Amino acid sequence: MVIARWAAALLPRTGVRPLVLAGCGCFLASFGWLAQAHADSGYVTSVLGPTLLIAVGIGLTFPTLMAAATADVPEGDAGIIGGLANTASQVGGSIGLAVLATAASARATMEAGGSSPAAALAAGYDLVFLVAAGLGLAIAVVSVLLPRHRRG
Repeated sequence: MVIARWAAALLPRTGVRPLVLAGCGCFLASFGWLAQAHADSGYVTSVLGPTLLIAVGIGLTFPTLMAAATADVPEGDAGIIGGLANTASQVGGSIGLAVLATAASARATMEAGGSSPAAALAAGYDLVFLVAAGLGLAIAVVSVLLPRHRRG
């Protein structure tokens, strides 16, 4: 919430693109960092640190993208556009979670034969974190299409 409020204050001065790119940079770094963890990793250095960085990325990216989706919408269409943006976010998150959980399970099952259950589970999560880092990179690439500043 702190980062989202800070991003909302910065948005009129910086525009959408820099905030989304900074958030995606946080995603790329944090999910890459999480992918380096293994079954014997410590909590603070391997889980808490990257999780806090993910929270920064979420605070910079998602509210900014929602603001961009609803910016300059005619007053009579604001509700429908906001609802569509929110629905797209919810559906995308649900589909993404299903795909990532399936990928983690498949990878853990493949690894289960030759390693401990904890190591197999960690291998499944490693795959998911690398895919999530790739998604952060994809969002960053697409965000180049966003305007730097609102025209007005």
